Amino acid sequence: MTSTTTTPSTGSTATQENVKRKSNDPGWEYVVCVNPKKLERVKCILCNKEMGGGINRLKQHIAQIKGNVSSCPKTTKHDQIKCRDALLDNQNKKRGSAQVNIRSSENETITIDDDLIEDSFGSKKAKCSFGPMDWFPNTINPQDVSNMGKSKQENMSNVIRKEHMIRVKEYICRWAYECAIPFHAFEKDNFKIMLETVGQFGRGAPPPTRYEMGETYLKKEVERTINLLTPYKDEWKSNGCSIMTDAWSDRKRRSIMNLCVNSKMGTIFFVI
Repeated sequence: MTSTTTTPSTGSTATQENVKRKSNDPGWEYVVCVNPKKLERVKCILCNKEMGGGINRLKQHIAQIKGNVSSCPKTTKHDQIKCRDALLDNQNKKRGSAQVNIRSSENETITIDDDLIEDSFGSKKAKCSFGPMDWFPNTINPQDVSNMGKSKQENMSNVIRKEHMIRVKEYICRWAYECAIPFHAFEKDNFKIMLETVGQFGRGAPPPTRYEMGETYLKKEVERTINLLTPYKDEWKSNGCSIMTDAWSDRKRRSIMNLCVNSKMGTIFFVI
Protein backbone atom coordinates (compact mmCIF):
# COMPACT_ATOMS: atom_id res chain seq x y z
CA MET A 1 0.00 0.00 0.00
CA THR A 2 1.50 3.30 -1.02
CA SER A 3 0.72 6.80 0.16
CA THR A 4 1.20 10.09 -1.58
CA THR A 5 2.07 13.40 -0.02
CA THR A 6 1.39 16.79 -1.48
CA THR A 7 3.91 19.60 -1.38
CA PRO A 8 3.44 23.27 -2.21
CA SER A 9 3.77 24.07 -5.88
CA THR A 10 7.25 25.22 -6.88
CA GLY A 11 5.73 27.68 -9.33
CA SER A 12 3.50 29.13 -6.61
CA THR A 13 6.45 29.59 -4.25
CA ALA A 14 8.60 31.18 -6.97
CA THR A 15 5.79 33.54 -7.96
CA GLN A 16 5.24 34.57 -4.38
CA GLU A 17 8.97 35.22 -3.86
CA ASN A 18 9.07 37.39 -6.99
CA VAL A 19 6.14 39.46 -5.74
CA LYS A 20 7.80 39.83 -2.34
CA ARG A 21 10.99 41.14 -3.93
CA LYS A 22 9.03 43.77 -5.86
CA SER A 23 6.97 44.85 -2.85
CA ASN A 24 7.91 45.96 0.65
CA ASP A 25 4.37 45.29 1.87
CA PRO A 26 4.54 43.54 5.28
CA GLY A 27 1.33 41.70 4.42
CA TRP A 28 3.32 39.15 2.41
CA GLU A 29 4.72 37.79 5.68
CA TYR A 30 1.31 36.27 6.44
CA VAL A 31 0.25 34.96 3.04
CA VAL A 32 0.71 31.97 0.77
CA CYS A 33 -0.36 32.15 -2.89
CA VAL A 34 -2.87 29.40 -3.63
CA ASN A 35 -2.59 29.63 -7.42
CA PRO A 36 0.43 31.25 -9.16
CA LYS A 37 -1.84 32.28 -12.03
CA LYS A 38 -4.33 33.99 -9.70
CA LEU A 39 -2.43 36.21 -7.27
CA GLU A 40 -5.68 37.55 -5.86
CA ARG A 41 -6.33 34.11 -4.33
CA VAL A 42 -4.32 33.88 -1.11
CA LYS A 43 -4.20 31.87 2.12
CA CYS A 44 -3.45 33.09 5.65
CA ILE A 45 -0.53 31.22 7.20
CA LEU A 46 -1.89 31.82 10.71
CA CYS A 47 -5.32 30.19 10.37
CA ASN A 48 -5.07 28.61 6.86
CA LYS A 49 -8.14 30.50 5.63
CA GLU A 50 -8.30 30.97 1.85
CA MET A 51 -9.81 34.12 0.41
CA GLY A 52 -9.98 36.29 -2.68
CA GLY A 53 -9.19 39.97 -2.90
CA GLY A 54 -5.41 39.73 -2.79
CA ILE A 55 -2.99 41.08 -0.22
CA ASN A 56 -5.22 43.98 0.90
CA ARG A 57 -8.05 41.62 1.83
CA LEU A 58 -5.53 39.45 3.71
CA LYS A 59 -4.31 42.47 5.70
CA GLN A 60 -7.90 43.30 6.65
CA HIS A 61 -8.26 39.69 7.78
CA ILE A 62 -5.11 39.90 9.95
CA ALA A 63 -5.97 43.38 11.31
CA GLN A 64 -9.51 42.19 12.16
CA ILE A 65 -11.18 44.95 10.13
CA LYS A 66 -14.82 44.05 9.64
CA GLY A 67 -16.78 44.51 6.42
CA ASN A 68 -15.13 42.50 3.65
CA VAL A 69 -13.68 39.43 5.35
CA SER A 70 -13.84 37.52 8.62
CA SER A 71 -11.24 38.20 11.31
CA CYS A 72 -8.26 35.94 11.87
CA PRO A 73 -8.68 34.11 15.21
CA LYS A 74 -4.93 33.56 15.66
CA THR A 75 -3.59 37.06 15.02
CA THR A 76 -1.70 38.94 17.73
CA LYS A 77 -1.86 42.60 18.69
CA HIS A 78 1.51 43.14 16.99
CA ASP A 79 0.23 41.57 13.76
CA GLN A 80 -2.93 43.70 13.85
CA ILE A 81 -1.02 46.96 14.29
CA LYS A 82 1.47 46.00 11.56
CA CYS A 83 -1.26 45.29 8.99
CA ARG A 84 -3.36 48.31 9.98
CA ASP A 85 -0.35 50.60 9.50
CA ALA A 86 0.31 49.02 6.10
CA LEU A 87 -3.30 49.62 5.03
CA LEU A 88 -3.12 53.26 6.16
CA ASP A 89 0.14 53.78 4.25
CA ASN A 90 -1.42 52.39 1.07
CA GLN A 91 -4.47 54.58 1.56
CA ASN A 92 -2.34 57.73 1.94
CA LYS A 93 -0.31 56.85 -1.17
CA LYS A 94 -3.48 56.35 -3.22
CA ARG A 95 -4.89 59.66 -2.02
CA GLY A 96 -1.68 61.38 -3.04
CA SER A 97 -1.84 59.90 -6.53
CA ALA A 98 -5.47 60.86 -7.17
CA GLN A 99 -6.00 62.20 -10.66
CA VAL A 100 -8.33 65.12 -11.30
CA ASN A 101 -9.71 65.38 -14.83
CA ILE A 102 -11.24 68.75 -15.63
CA ARG A 103 -13.14 69.41 -18.84
CA SER A 104 -12.55 72.73 -20.53
CA SER A 105 -16.17 73.68 -21.10
CA GLU A 106 -17.81 75.57 -18.25
CA ASN A 107 -21.14 73.87 -18.87
CA GLU A 108 -19.74 70.34 -18.69
CA THR A 109 -19.52 68.27 -15.53
CA ILE A 110 -16.17 68.03 -13.79
CA THR A 111 -15.41 64.44 -12.81
CA ILE A 112 -12.89 63.55 -10.14
CA ASP A 113 -11.63 59.98 -10.51
CA ASP A 114 -9.84 58.58 -7.48
CA ASP A 115 -8.54 55.07 -6.90
CA LEU A 116 -10.85 52.88 -4.92
CA ILE A 117 -9.58 53.28 -1.39
CA GLU A 118 -10.56 50.82 1.32
CA ASP A 119 -10.79 52.54 4.66
CA SER A 120 -10.69 51.18 8.21
CA PHE A 121 -14.41 50.36 8.03
CA GLY A 122 -13.91 48.24 4.94
CA SER A 123 -15.83 50.60 2.67
CA LYS A 124 -14.61 51.99 -0.67
CA LYS A 125 -14.31 55.58 -1.74
CA ALA A 126 -16.74 56.13 -4.57
CA LYS A 127 -16.46 58.24 -7.67
CA CYS A 128 -17.78 61.79 -7.14
CA SER A 129 -19.17 64.17 -9.76
CA PHE A 130 -19.21 67.94 -9.30
CA GLY A 131 -20.74 70.76 -11.28
CA PRO A 132 -18.69 73.74 -12.53
CA MET A 133 -19.49 75.94 -9.51
CA ASP A 134 -18.36 73.24 -7.06
CA TRP A 135 -14.77 73.53 -8.27
CA PHE A 136 -14.14 76.92 -6.64
CA PRO A 137 -14.14 75.81 -2.96
CA ASN A 138 -11.50 73.13 -3.66
CA THR A 139 -7.92 73.72 -2.55
CA ILE A 140 -5.47 74.79 -5.26
CA ASN A 141 -1.84 73.77 -4.86
CA PRO A 142 0.37 76.94 -4.92
CA GLN A 143 3.14 74.97 -6.65
CA ASP A 144 0.89 74.59 -9.69
CA VAL A 145 0.48 78.35 -10.04
CA SER A 146 2.80 79.61 -12.77
CA ASN A 147 1.46 83.09 -13.49
CA MET A 148 -0.36 85.98 -11.87
CA GLY A 149 -3.73 85.04 -13.36
CA LYS A 150 -3.69 81.60 -11.77
CA SER A 151 -2.53 83.13 -8.50
CA LYS A 152 -5.57 85.42 -8.42
CA GLN A 153 -7.82 82.45 -9.15
CA GLU A 154 -6.23 80.55 -6.26
CA ASN A 155 -6.85 83.45 -3.86
CA MET A 156 -10.49 83.63 -4.93
CA SER A 157 -10.88 79.88 -4.39
CA ASN A 158 -9.36 80.14 -0.91
CA VAL A 159 -11.79 82.91 0.02
CA ILE A 160 -14.80 80.88 -1.11
CA ARG A 161 -13.47 77.77 0.62
CA LYS A 162 -13.02 79.73 3.85
CA GLU A 163 -16.62 80.95 3.65
CA HIS A 164 -17.83 77.38 3.17
CA MET A 165 -15.77 76.22 6.16
CA ILE A 166 -17.23 78.95 8.37
CA ARG A 167 -20.73 77.85 7.40
CA VAL A 168 -19.93 74.20 8.14
CA LYS A 169 -18.60 75.04 11.61
CA GLU A 170 -21.56 77.35 12.25
CA TYR A 171 -24.10 74.56 11.63
CA ILE A 172 -22.08 72.03 13.64
CA CYS A 173 -21.96 74.40 16.63
CA ARG A 174 -25.65 75.26 16.30
CA TRP A 175 -26.53 71.56 16.40
CA ALA A 176 -24.27 71.04 19.43
CA TYR A 177 -25.88 73.95 21.32
CA GLU A 178 -29.40 72.76 20.53
CA CYS A 179 -28.72 69.14 21.59
CA ALA A 180 -26.46 70.02 24.55
CA ILE A 181 -23.50 68.07 23.15
CA PRO A 182 -20.40 68.36 25.41
CA PHE A 183 -17.62 70.34 23.73
CA HIS A 184 -15.00 67.67 24.41
CA ALA A 185 -16.97 65.28 22.17
CA PHE A 186 -15.63 67.16 19.13
CA GLU A 187 -12.05 66.31 20.11
CA LYS A 188 -12.70 62.58 19.63
CA ASP A 189 -11.09 60.86 16.66
CA ASN A 190 -14.42 59.27 15.72
CA PHE A 191 -15.94 62.72 15.20
CA LYS A 192 -13.12 63.65 12.80
CA ILE A 193 -13.56 60.33 10.98
CA MET A 194 -17.29 61.00 10.71
CA LEU A 195 -16.67 64.41 9.08
CA GLU A 196 -14.20 62.88 6.62
CA THR A 197 -16.66 60.11 5.73
CA VAL A 198 -19.49 62.57 5.09
CA GLY A 199 -17.16 64.69 2.97
CA GLN A 200 -16.20 61.68 0.86
CA PHE A 201 -19.86 60.79 0.36
CA GLY A 202 -20.67 64.26 -0.94
CA ARG A 203 -23.99 66.08 -1.05
CA GLY A 204 -27.19 64.48 0.17
CA ALA A 205 -25.72 62.21 2.87
CA PRO A 206 -28.77 60.86 4.76
CA PRO A 207 -28.65 60.73 8.58
CA PRO A 208 -29.44 57.44 10.33
CA THR A 209 -33.01 56.94 11.48
CA ARG A 210 -34.00 56.35 15.11
CA TYR A 211 -34.50 52.67 14.37
CA GLU A 212 -31.08 52.37 12.74
CA MET A 213 -29.39 54.09 15.69
CA GLY A 214 -31.20 51.95 18.26
CA GLU A 215 -31.13 48.63 16.41
CA THR A 216 -29.09 48.19 13.22
CA TYR A 217 -25.95 50.18 13.95
CA LEU A 218 -26.11 49.68 17.71
CA LYS A 219 -25.88 45.90 17.20
CA LYS A 220 -23.00 46.40 14.76
CA GLU A 221 -21.14 48.54 17.29
CA VAL A 222 -21.67 45.96 20.04
CA GLU A 223 -20.33 43.26 17.72
CA ARG A 224 -17.33 45.43 16.80
CA THR A 225 -16.57 46.05 20.49
CA ILE A 226 -16.77 42.34 21.28
CA ASN A 227 -14.37 41.60 18.43
CA LEU A 228 -11.94 44.22 19.76
CA LEU A 229 -11.80 42.28 23.03
CA THR A 230 -10.77 39.02 21.34
CA PRO A 231 -6.98 39.70 21.62
CA TYR A 232 -7.45 40.52 25.32
CA LYS A 233 -9.22 37.22 25.99
CA ASP A 234 -6.52 35.32 24.10
CA GLU A 235 -3.92 36.99 26.31
CA TRP A 236 -5.86 35.92 29.42
CA LYS A 237 -5.76 32.29 28.28
CA SER A 238 -2.06 32.41 27.43
CA ASN A 239 -0.52 34.35 30.33
CA GLY A 240 -3.32 34.80 32.85
CA CYS A 241 -4.94 37.94 34.22
CA SER A 242 -5.95 39.71 37.44
CA ILE A 243 -9.50 40.50 38.56
CA MET A 244 -9.90 43.90 40.22
CA THR A 245 -12.99 45.25 41.98
CA ASP A 246 -14.14 48.75 42.81
CA ALA A 247 -17.15 48.97 45.15
CA TRP A 248 -19.02 51.88 46.72
CA SER A 249 -22.52 53.01 47.75
CA ASP A 250 -24.59 55.73 46.15
CA ARG A 251 -26.66 58.37 47.95
CA LYS A 252 -29.49 55.87 48.41
CA ARG A 253 -27.01 53.45 50.04
CA ARG A 254 -27.23 51.02 47.14
CA SER A 255 -24.14 48.89 46.62
CA ILE A 256 -22.33 49.36 43.30
CA MET A 257 -19.39 47.32 42.08
CA ASN A 258 -17.22 47.46 38.98
CA LEU A 259 -15.25 44.44 37.81
CA CYS A 260 -12.05 45.01 35.82
CA VAL A 261 -9.66 42.54 34.21
CA ASN A 262 -5.98 43.47 34.00
CA SER A 263 -3.35 41.83 31.80
CA LYS A 264 -0.36 42.78 29.63
CA MET A 265 -2.83 44.02 27.01
CA GLY A 266 -4.29 46.54 29.46
CA THR A 267 -7.28 46.92 31.79
CA ILE A 268 -10.89 46.63 30.66
CA PHE A 269 -14.29 46.57 32.36
CA PHE A 270 -15.81 43.11 32.64
CA VAL A 271 -19.53 42.40 32.48
CA ILE A 272 -20.84 39.10 33.81
